Amino acid sequence: MEARRRRIAENEARFRLINEQLRRSLDGLPLEDEPIEFVCECGEAECATPLVLPLADYERVRADPVHFAVLPGHEKPDAEDVVERNDAFFVVAKRRPPGESVALATDLRA
Repeated sequence: MEARRRRIAENEARFRLINEQLRRSLDGLPLEDEPIEFVCECGEAECATPLVLPLADYERVRADPVHFAVLPGHEKPDAEDVVERNDAFFVVAKRRPPGESVALATDLRA
């Protein structure tokens, strides 16, 4: 179980890195309320489904290094807790080892 949780957390961290690179490329553009296409930060390595949300929502999710934005249905209840639900995306939190330590260690904003 722990190896699976680690793999899920590492996959999510990879997707978050992609989104962080995208986020940096948007610096200076007036996009605060416009929807932006990010990648789903779920634990499925093969997921290529876009996640569309305003930059302000992405920034709010990223304010906590153990939070990830995923599409509804992409959450992994055995590896994370859903802490927010809305029609467009869920916010999941890494609260169990080793997921939390992977999330913290790979947070570029820390």
